[in-house]
Amino acid sequence: MKLNGFQEKYDNTLMRSLMDANILIVDDEPAVLKLVTRFLVEAGYECFTAKNVKSAKKVLDSQDIELLLCDVKMPEESGLELIRYAKKNYPQVGRIMITGLDSLEIASEIMSIGVYGYIVKPMTKNVVLITVENALRHLHLDHHFQAGIVELEKKMSLRSEKLAAIMNNLTVGVVMLAKDMKILEINKQMQQWFPETTQGSGYFCYDAFNCEQVKEDFTQCPLYESFQTGKTREEIKRITTVQGEMEFRVVTNVITDSSGNIYAGIALYEDVTEKMILERDLRQSQKLEAVGQLAAGIAHEINSPIQYIGDNINFLKTSFADISKVLGTYQHFWHQLVQAGAVSEDMDRSLSEVLEEADIEYLSKEISLTFDQSLDGVRRVDKIVRAMKEFSHPGSDEKTMVDINKIMENTTIVCRNEWKYVAELDTNFAPDLPEIPCYQSEISQVFLNIIVNAAHAIEEFSKKMNDNRLGKISIATSRLDTGVRIRISDTGGGIPEKNQNRVFDPFFTTKPSGKGTGQGLAIAYRTVVNKHQGTIFFETETGKGTTFVVDLPETGMGEKKSD
Repeated sequence: MKLNGFQEKYDNTLMRSLMDANILIVDDEPAVLKLVTRFLVEAGYECFTAKNVKSAKKVLDSQDIELLLCDVKMPEESGLELIRYAKKNYPQVGRIMITGLDSLEIASEIMSIGVYGYIVKPMTKNVVLITVENALRHLHLDHHFQAGIVELEKKMSLRSEKLAAIMNNLTVGVVMLAKDMKILEINKQMQQWFPETTQGSGYFCYDAFNCEQVKEDFTQCPLYESFQTGKTREEIKRITTVQGEMEFRVVTNVITDSSGNIYAGIALYEDVTEKMILERDLRQSQKLEAVGQLAAGIAHEINSPIQYIGDNINFLKTSFADISKVLGTYQHFWHQLVQAGAVSEDMDRSLSEVLEEADIEYLSKEISLTFDQSLDGVRRVDKIVRAMKEFSHPGSDEKTMVDINKIMENTTIVCRNEWKYVAELDTNFAPDLPEIPCYQSEISQVFLNIIVNAAHAIEEFSKKMNDNRLGKISIATSRLDTGVRIRISDTGGGIPEKNQNRVFDPFFTTKPSGKGTGQGLAIAYRTVVNKHQGTIFFETETGKGTTFVVDLPETGMGEKKSD
């Protein structure tokens, strides 16, 4: 069959390359050595010769040999040992064995050690040239094949490096899992969140990523659903990492082969903790704003009638005092008339009976006290209404100068119902406290959260100790060189050491379900530190109680709110 142009050109180039080959011939028989050398030199090859293995090794070390022809049996070391030596130390050199034994067993042994052919003595020129040419062709193809493999490995390595670089520079976590939920691959971001998990470690995902719920019920896992349906699944999951409890947007899908069969799954973990916190803060702010507007409206509605009540009680108190004065005067003159005999005994007796039955003396005393108590109640209601109005004020988008003592006083009034049944309140407000720049509504919420937490801590500790006595919440303000300090102390059970590093973490709470969300102190921390450039920390002693300390700077006036 006629070769096409490309094949013919390739063969011509190959033949020119083959004819330039350096060949080493090793045989202990001079006649054979001379004969083979003549055959090859006449064909255009450059030849080197050696009579034993030791000499052949020297030639291999010193010359650029491409093909080795070696006799099997030689004195001292055999040709098989030389072939093995060349294969190990000079793998780029082609190998042909020369033997005087022509049997299947010999041929099998020769081929098994890795040669490109063998020549049986006595030999002819054609056999030698054909065997050499075939060996060189085979060697040439091997070189091309190895070069191709090396190039392919380089490309694959480069591609893998690029893919690894992309994967490891993603801000989302990427996990590849087998169908049995074991981890196959994991990127750098996931390793930062879960440092104990490594590539191909054989971990089940629910063990590595602390998913106890999934461990108990696979149907709770979005990837399991993807394996079942072959569709993309998405879910928000809260998971405990080395950085604390975080919320992730988990997106899962399956990986299929060319036939469409599912053999693995992939899960992307996007950290949405801050996003969820901001969304919750926004919802909380909207809720508080709505409640604040409602409270302000109620306070306004209560304010007018309570003023009427107070004014009317004051009027009644004054009027009753006047009436009492008039009654006293009448009684004085009545006694004078009785003593002067101007009034009959029957009339005096009848009036005395009426006065005694009415118990005017008791009524005069008690009605006066009733008016005082009513006015005190009205003043307390008025104080609560004013505190509600000030506490629920939405505030400004910029910091304004505020009186921390006044804010603290209003806060204790508003949350009185939370602490009055479990604790006494002791306040020590510094009279020389300067006004400082704050977001009033937000800093009020901080103090509210801490005071309510203090009340809950005292209540929980009292139940634990079976102690019905009231605890104590102490609030003190003081002036610092750079601002003000607020200390809020309680006589609860203190914060356990194992929880102390997580107090300000979002979603962390030790309260029972429905009692707390784990957001109060996290919000307090962000408000004080991020929005007011202040500090918040706590001092605690087990069985004694906890003190939260908030330091707020005097600087920062006119700053606008930022998330």
